[in-house]
Amino acid sequence: MAKVEEFAPQELSDTDLKPRGRVQLSPVSWRDQFLYHLLPDRFSDDNESHRELFDRTNPLRFQVKNKADWIAASTKFLGGTFRGIRSKLDYLQGLGVTTLWINSPWRQLDLETDNNDSIQNFLDIDPNLGTCQDLRDLIDAAHDRRMYVILDVISNHSGNDWFYRDEMIANLARVYQYWIALVDCDGFCIKTTERIPPQNARKFCTAIREYAQSIGKDNFLLTGKINSDNMTDAYLDIFGCNLSAVLDIASAPDTLTSMAKGLADPCVFFDLYSESHLAGQCRQDGLYHVSILDDDISSPNCKQRFAVHSDVPNLYEQIANVVGVQLTMPGIPAIYYGTEQAFDGNVDNLEDTQFAAYKCSREAMFGGDFGAFQTAGCHFFNPDHPTYLRIAAIARLRNQHDKIGKALRRGHHVLRETSFCNYPFSIPQQGELVAWSQILFDTEVLMVLNTHALENRGAEVTVDAAMHPHDSTMTYLYKSDWSDKQLRYPPDRQTITVQHYHDDGRASVRIDLPPSCMAILV
Repeated sequence: MAKVEEFAPQELSDTDLKPRGRVQLSPVSWRDQFLYHLLPDRFSDDNESHRELFDRTNPLRFQVKNKADWIAASTKFLGGTFRGIRSKLDYLQGLGVTTLWINSPWRQLDLETDNNDSIQNFLDIDPNLGTCQDLRDLIDAAHDRRMYVILDVISNHSGNDWFYRDEMIANLARVYQYWIALVDCDGFCIKTTERIPPQNARKFCTAIREYAQSIGKDNFLLTGKINSDNMTDAYLDIFGCNLSAVLDIASAPDTLTSMAKGLADPCVFFDLYSESHLAGQCRQDGLYHVSILDDDISSPNCKQRFAVHSDVPNLYEQIANVVGVQLTMPGIPAIYYGTEQAFDGNVDNLEDTQFAAYKCSREAMFGGDFGAFQTAGCHFFNPDHPTYLRIAAIARLRNQHDKIGKALRRGHHVLRETSFCNYPFSIPQQGELVAWSQILFDTEVLMVLNTHALENRGAEVTVDAAMHPHDSTMTYLYKSDWSDKQLRYPPDRQTITVQHYHDDGRASVRIDLPPSCMAILV
């Protein structure tokens, strides 16, 4: 582990840009990564062994008696630390995560309130979270596991204790160059990018990218939040002078959620990947957008997690399905901490509080006073949770180094036509069985999802006729209705036969799935 200086610089001119210890090289392509966004104060304090695991069969056991106290705790620091995150790397790697995305770690103006945007000192770590050495040790430990770490950075505002001058964008770039040298992070997520003029964003990104490349990080990730699809062109620069990818938060998260729950026509979501428009071409390529789910930066008009209505049938499977869509479509998939444990944060939980929209999805994972499901004193790191198991099973396929994994990560997306009850082949409607493929040269991976939560669905699903001769077989790699043992150790003999009996030369397979079930075949 590299050793870093004990005390923060007092002046920007005192910052040393020489890397401390080893430098982790960048991944070849960020579309090979699976991002997990976490808030260090809300994730782990490394003391879970002293608390009981939440019992989802008896959710009232740990429920707080005074809801007002629970709500008040939502705005305070709860006790999570960098050391806590480090203690959970096994848990994260078991889920299939390859990159940690950590909220801003810098010293806050108000040390009692968890407000990551009110930075008092850009050159020091917030003492509630640990020390610079703790952050460096966490990142080194992640690198030892071939995992990467990106940090949230603020580039347009701070705590209300100082003001910006005209030269702040070169100066601020040096601040973050210093942090790359100090902790060896692998990328930045730039908050509120759309509030910075594109030319200033370009100057900032160029300065960061050039420094990173000078020390060997040739593919340092620079992504940012853009609230409108129409603004993407101004900030996304495929020639390497601005953002390398954008957080896809304008319309995609809500559209994805509605499709996966069977509440909207699938075409509305899949049209986002249509090559008939520039945004679709960027999504189809997979390099330039980060797919977001549950995050507190998405859905600005309606802050709630996917699992907001806990009485939905097959809820745990539905959550795994929506993450499964992210993991099997072009792009850089990113999920929010707690999604794998079916967290259901929403504004209704916090009622009329001032910070409801901002805090509702910031539940504590480790047992703090603002625990998920209106609890306190229990933790949620359950690797046997039905949603965790299913996400992990899909992520294992995506992370493989064989043709299957590479097709899922880098293949070309094709929405598949289906036919049921002898109707003509067409793109399915709301609540029906929807299918898509990821194709890379001679490999097709087929995904099929029953978007109906209450009824079985079956259909003939189109596959590539050239790759699948008549009477050849396709093998199930994953089914969400498998047992826990099968999810961990997939059976290798579940196959279906390809048919070529259609008048138009089409090849198809017959797929039948129970409610809210997802399958992957090759």
